[in-house]
Amino acid sequence: MNLLDSDDILQLNNKLSSFVLISANRVDDEDVDIFIVKPPGPATFPVAADPPLATHRGNINISSAACGDETPGRGQDAAQSTQAREHIDCMTRLCDTCHHSLNYFGYYLHVLKSQGKEAVESLPTACLLHTGANTLQDGEDGRCHLCVLLMANLRIKRLAMESIDQSNIEMCWQSDKPAPTRLHFALTHREHPRSAKNYWNILKLQIWPSSEFNKALFGMTDGGMERHPSTESTQARDNALQWLNRCQANEDGKHNQCNSASADWLPTRLLDVTSAIETSILKLVAPLDNPEAFVSERRYITLSHCWGKWGASQLPVLIMDNMSERLQDGVPMSLLPKTFADAVKVAHWFKVQWLWIDSLCILQDSQGDWQRESIMMYDVYKNALLNISADDSPDGRFGCFRDRDPLAVLPMNVQFPDEEGWKCWLTPDTHAVFESITQSPLAKRGWVFQERQLSRRVLHFTSHELIWECCAEAPYFASETFPGGPPFKSAFDGKPKFQTKTDFNAIEKSSLEVYKAWATICKEYSSKTFSHIHDKLVALSGLAQEFEAVLPEDTYLAGLWRSNLPQSLLWQSSGRSSPVQTTERYLAPSWSWLSIDGPVLPSYLNYSGSTHSLVNIVDVMTTPLFSSKPTASLKDASMTMQCFMRPVEIRPDYEKKPWYMLAMGGGKAHKLVIKDEDGTESFCVDNFPSDNFEFSFDIEWDENMESGPESVAGYFALLTMSTPTENDALCIRGLLVEPVSDDREATYKRMGLLSVYGPHCQRIKYKMLHNGGPDEGEQGWDRLLKRLRATHQSFEKLKGDKEEDSLDNGDVSSDAVVNDDEISTTTDEGLSRQLRGLHLAKMEDGFAKIGVQTADLGSLEAPERLYALDGAVDTELESSFERLAFRMITLI
Repeated sequence: MNLLDSDDILQLNNKLSSFVLISANRVDDEDVDIFIVKPPGPATFPVAADPPLATHRGNINISSAACGDETPGRGQDAAQSTQAREHIDCMTRLCDTCHHSLNYFGYYLHVLKSQGKEAVESLPTACLLHTGANTLQDGEDGRCHLCVLLMANLRIKRLAMESIDQSNIEMCWQSDKPAPTRLHFALTHREHPRSAKNYWNILKLQIWPSSEFNKALFGMTDGGMERHPSTESTQARDNALQWLNRCQANEDGKHNQCNSASADWLPTRLLDVTSAIETSILKLVAPLDNPEAFVSERRYITLSHCWGKWGASQLPVLIMDNMSERLQDGVPMSLLPKTFADAVKVAHWFKVQWLWIDSLCILQDSQGDWQRESIMMYDVYKNALLNISADDSPDGRFGCFRDRDPLAVLPMNVQFPDEEGWKCWLTPDTHAVFESITQSPLAKRGWVFQERQLSRRVLHFTSHELIWECCAEAPYFASETFPGGPPFKSAFDGKPKFQTKTDFNAIEKSSLEVYKAWATICKEYSSKTFSHIHDKLVALSGLAQEFEAVLPEDTYLAGLWRSNLPQSLLWQSSGRSSPVQTTERYLAPSWSWLSIDGPVLPSYLNYSGSTHSLVNIVDVMTTPLFSSKPTASLKDASMTMQCFMRPVEIRPDYEKKPWYMLAMGGGKAHKLVIKDEDGTESFCVDNFPSDNFEFSFDIEWDENMESGPESVAGYFALLTMSTPTENDALCIRGLLVEPVSDDREATYKRMGLLSVYGPHCQRIKYKMLHNGGPDEGEQGWDRLLKRLRATHQSFEKLKGDKEEDSLDNGDVSSDAVVNDDEISTTTDEGLSRQLRGLHLAKMEDGFAKIGVQTADLGSLEAPERLYALDGAVDTELESSFERLAFRMITLI
């Protein structure tokens, strides 16, 4: 979706006061990013009500871009007679700035409740909170609760204070709801026009009415609930212990997956936590060599952490030269990085004797040991009691624990002055709560993605609080802000551990949800980073094993599943993603998304029955590096298939277009050149103004290339065909491939994706044999496209053309549409209604026949499906056009 600049919108409609942007990953209608573009002019408040409370160090600052200001305007004289009105009451301290802003919000609510929605139409739904960083920092230093929440969120985003100092911070809310459910806080840069491009929504506070949500939601008792200034506190520890106890007790029966682990399995090496606490020496222990040490205690905990650039050279790792010393004498705790020492403390919280840390338990200078251990990651994390996740630490020096302002994890309790004394709680909303995890340094790492997904329980140590995550159906998380778990509709931006999204007990009924979960994993995993990109397959191997267990009839193929071919081959590279260079060692075949360094979008698997395969997958060969772990690293892979192919060339358009062209639904005049086998151009398709085709490249980018390649030539390998529906035209999707440089015959590699729509599908399917000239060739194409129109146009499009067709006795003859023999050949405007009705009835009958044929496509062999809907083509057209040949190729 293309968005207009807010200034452009205002020029189109001067009455527009605001607009709302709903992001694609939002989970409900109320969960939006709101941008106040043009709040109403200088505040004029109803005479029947007191105006809002006094001022931000003088006057309340009320958003009023209608006056042409770049920042929200100030309230006028009406705002200064506010002293008589009762103020809001907050159980924690607020600075003057935040107090006055919440007072104005309270006034808005009062007018809305007492006088109705019409009474607040003239009231701004935004007010200026802070101008720059100084007042915000002053508020935090003075322990203003709202300022503390804002600063905690800005630190999660790692935004430089210089950027904040150049910006205004506004508070706003939606005006199209009976009562606002969230308060939005946004930054606007003072040196630029206030618009959608200059309005960054940094935080949303959820409004929890006290009448519906009592203090038990936040772990409070009648005596209150104190929050401590460190995540190392006794209270933090007690919360973590309570979360584990609740999970293990499984009183509601929803934690079955959390408690499913093998009691017999142990890693090759473990670290002795009990000895470290008693002697300050951390010893390495091998269970196979010391079975007596594991008779009474076999539980162990794992650690997820970032190595970082510092860790790559400075981390105290296990190597062949020091392994004997680590087994016999251990390593002093004082020599460990802070994250490792903190992990020992946390393991001791749970009275667990054993700890597993990758760099201290795997030989880092032995390729053989690393390969053996890396393919056991599934068992290491799956069987651990829990996983400690050092989310906020870019490397081992920063530790797990954090000092904090206790207000950062304490809900605000606000009472607004009205007839009923309305009270509510204010906390960060679901996205803000989990940004400390999803936006953390650890979340970007590829290995850690699998560690989090495989671990039955994860204890996250974030920038300001502990967060618990497990495999339960619900609730599967808790935090220090919400010790019992909040009633959010979604968590982790809708991307929790896959076990919580998939009901594996229902796998016998349908595997659709499992494949959807895998697609989500692929999308998220592809955006992660690796210090060694060739770890990409093995770092996903454990998750692949997890899915193999619930898909016993399917076969894993380098990130794809055999049952979903060929649809799953239609993944799309995103942005500047490019193939991984394989000069050092083999990574993955070009047809696998794992061969790409960067984000990809998995293929949408259409189970509706309207998408049909156009290929025969003859054979898929993957040669694993370790025969015992086929889901891990590969030596080689290939796919042999029979398919239709057509030479093509794509010429992208990178020229920046004005907004009004984008608003028309296009703007990019890409060109698709369809060629014959000898390389001559048969036809050129323009992508503007209609979406006649779509493409993406997954080719290596030139570092000096600002936009992309000027043209890409190769072959279009047709993989799937989506038949016409009520609203959608025919679509053919396939891969852009090119011949490899070696001597193997008919061997290709993927270099992109191509989709062609509507009548242009016929340009792909048919080749003109005898072209006496441009005019004659176009006339032949026109006849072909008209005869086959019902096979590629949507039904809505066809219905729109029927009236025109009924007046045209030209080439409307195929069985799919109508036989003109039964229609009067007159072209007179006075064509009888009876003949017109007969013509339309014949067309309807033709459309119905196409629908019947479409339903039968699944019973046909793949080579027959591409042309099955086209019906009989008369001798004249048969002599002018040729169909594509079905070819055998190998993709590598």
